[in-house]
Formats: sequence, structure tokens, C-alpha cells
Amino acid sequence: MVAVDDRGIPLALDGVPQRIVSLVPSLTETLVDLGAEERIVGLTKFCVRPDHLRRERTRVGGTKGVNLAAIMDLRPDLVLANLEENDAQDVMALEIAGIPCWVCDVRSVERAFALLADLGHLVGCGPEGEKMAQDVREQWTQGRALFSPPFKKVAYAVWRSPWMWAGSDAYIQDVLRWWGWSPWPDLPRYPECSMEDVVSSGVEGVLLPSEPFPFKESHLEECAGLPAQLVDGEMFSWYGSRMMQVAFYFASTDF
Repeated sequence: MVAVDDRGIPLALDGVPQRIVSLVPSLTETLVDLGAEERIVGLTKFCVRPDHLRRERTRVGGTKGVNLAAIMDLRPDLVLANLEENDAQDVMALEIAGIPCWVCDVRSVERAFALLADLGHLVGCGPEGEKMAQDVREQWTQGRALFSPPFKKVAYAVWRSPWMWAGSDAYIQDVLRWWGWSPWPDLPRYPECSMEDVVSSGVEGVLLPSEPFPFKESHLEECAGLPAQLVDGEMFSWYGSRMMQVAFYFASTDF
């Protein structure tokens, strides 16, 4: 079996992976929802969903600076990683050691849809992945037809002190565009911009997510008088099976 990851690197597998290490929290959850839970042997400390898995599997560190020795001791036949979340040097070290690594790079909603099917085929759950991809696309398409954001031009914070924002090539911004917002700023990655920059740009509202920085009620007053909303960060930043909950979240949340 040969699969090509988002780096464009072909990955040759002897068969269906039986010992999987996931370094990506959203993909760990997706493996479970695809029916591959029993084949997960290792995960990161940030793989919090489903909660019981962290107590039952070997934790190999965080998403950055993973414990390479711990991973190798698990003798995985597949490691799942992300181009942004995980260190390229760690992935390279695992590949040099002969461990197959499949690296994703999700920057758009369309890629997130396709990834569900791709991951399913990769781990021997092709029909489940195809169905999940189709179901999520239908939910999101139907949901956005009914959703109207309370303000159009929006800034989505990812950090505070300094203030940092989801940039134009981030998956988060494409999610915002899909659901009808016009996200700011038009800068790549996660640029550092002051709240004064936000106000002067004409942004009409600010979204403060629960992660990666855990924004709280007290932070709403730091948005220079702009309308601000606390939101569930997983609904905007987690690709994978968590996407199955997004349409309901938008339908049931009072923005």
C-alpha cells in the first residue's frame, strides 16, 4: 500500500497499520471515530479526546519535542503528524529510524473534508472515512445556508500578551470564510498585531477562543470596546471528526 502525505512524500506500508502513534490531537479523536481505537498505541499529552485514551495508552510527550525513544519503544508501523503542530526534526528522526510517518497540512476546509477520507483509507477504514467526509460536507453546507454571523469583518485571537491572530493561510480563517465571516488580518501564519491595529483596520468584532490561549470572561473588556465573543476553539481549529459537531455548534450558539 502506498499513500502520499501533504508533503508530497509517498509512504509505503506493508499492510493495514496495527500499531499507530498519533501526534495530532484531532487525528487521535478521528481514529477512534473511524473505528481504529484498538490500534492506537501512543499519543501526546494534548490528545484529550476521548478522555479515557490518555489513561490507557502511552503518552509520548507534547506535540513539540516528543519523546523519540518512547515512540521507538512502541514499535509503531505508522506515526501521524502535522506539518505545523509537530517538529520537522522529530519526524525526520523517526523516518531515519525506519518508522513510516504520514504528515498532514490542513490549511483549508476542502482539505479537511478530503483528509477524513484519506485517513480512513490509510488506516484500513476506507468506507467509514468516505462516509464521514460526505456527512461532514453535507452538514457544513446545510448549516452555513442557515447561519448569519452577527458581524462581518472579524478578528480571531490565538494568543494574548502579545496579541496574535489567525492569519490568512491558517485553517481557522478558511473556517471563518466558510461560515460567512470576512476574517482579518490579510497576513500569513499567526501575526502579532496590537488591539489598536485591530480597531484601526475596521474589524467589527473579535472572537476569543478557548484554545490555544484559554480566553476567559475577563478578557472581553480588553477588546477596545469592540463586540467580543468567547467561543469553543475546537469548533474553529480542529479538523477531523470534531467537524461533525460544528454545524450544531453554530446553530445552537448565541453569537
